[in-house]
Amino acid sequence: MNTYKFTAVLLLPFLLTGCWSKYEVQNMNYATAVGIDYAEGQYIIYAQLLDFSTVAKLEGQQKAEQPPVWIGRGKGISFSEAANDLYSTSQQRLNWGQISAILFSERLLKERKVGEVLELIDRYREIRYLAWVFSTRDPLDEVLIATPFFRLSPIGSILHNPEQNYRQRSILAPIRLQKFVMDSNEKARTSYIPELSVRKDQWKESQKPHELLRYSGIQIYDKDKYYARMSLEEIKGLPWLNKHTIRLPVDLFSDNKLVAVLVAEKPEYDVKPRVKYDKAYFDISVKVKAGVNELHADVTEQELTQLAQKEIEHQIRQTFQTAFEKRIDIYNLGESLFRKNPYEWKRIASGTVLNKDSLRNINVNVQIVYSGRYKLSP
Repeated sequence: MNTYKFTAVLLLPFLLTGCWSKYEVQNMNYATAVGIDYAEGQYIIYAQLLDFSTVAKLEGQQKAEQPPVWIGRGKGISFSEAANDLYSTSQQRLNWGQISAILFSERLLKERKVGEVLELIDRYREIRYLAWVFSTRDPLDEVLIATPFFRLSPIGSILHNPEQNYRQRSILAPIRLQKFVMDSNEKARTSYIPELSVRKDQWKESQKPHELLRYSGIQIYDKDKYYARMSLEEIKGLPWLNKHTIRLPVDLFSDNKLVAVLVAEKPEYDVKPRVKYDKAYFDISVKVKAGVNELHADVTEQELTQLAQKEIEHQIRQTFQTAFEKRIDIYNLGESLFRKNPYEWKRIASGTVLNKDSLRNINVNVQIVYSGRYKLSP
């Protein structure tokens, strides 16, 4: 019996060695965002590292200083070589499992290298497809180093947490990597990447300018083809045909004078495709409920409704025309034909099913559901 006990004691250390190859949490560096550029035949990777012990903010406590943000830069003829260049000075093991944002430079898009990057991400299991994806024309390190208010870490910025900003101002819907990959692989669908830039002159901290991130447009990229860039001014009609739109301001003018400012909420839309003489046409209906935020003229509710309907239709048409000139199906109208009548889509599609007159009728129905402190005449 004693022999068995002695043998068990000898075997115990070997049974406990299963965790010896694991890495301690405090002995790893965690990348929270990655920026990817391409220049002169080489990939350039920027990794953003945060100290997670400084990310959490205790209630009632104000940070005395800005938590440190580390930005690393690696370079190589391939994505893997650029990552290995980062490893050479990372001191500790670099973990990619906490990445919540991926940033592409405009140059990388124009060089059509996104497909190669996505292929590596697909093979590399640490990076998750739930990460947000963005593009930028600014230097990548400037975007990654930008921090939000009150000395919070970049985790609180729209780079890592874009949904909060979108709920208040649904100008441009954020895109996860998973959705971008799915849309870019759809034959009849156009995929876009939101574009971020750094604004340096809008906010100050104790009279010192503070750089903050903002949306500045979209980059349209489909599979391995780069189409064009569109500014925020050029895509004003896009939120009206997006099922995720939550809250959207509408400025109404008459004779170049501001009449009112409305706030629309959760617009609903429907697209009806038609094919006539080998050409595709689309009729769009939009239903909008809105409230009055500002009123600067004595107008009736009917006049206000008509102004709103006219403005929304103008924004939808203007965005369509601007995008069509760039050979972009910005509203994915071709997809609606593909879903309802794939035979007709295949028969007439040659790159795009659109023509300059494809957007036929737009029926906008605006219902003013509250006027705040303002009293509107019927």
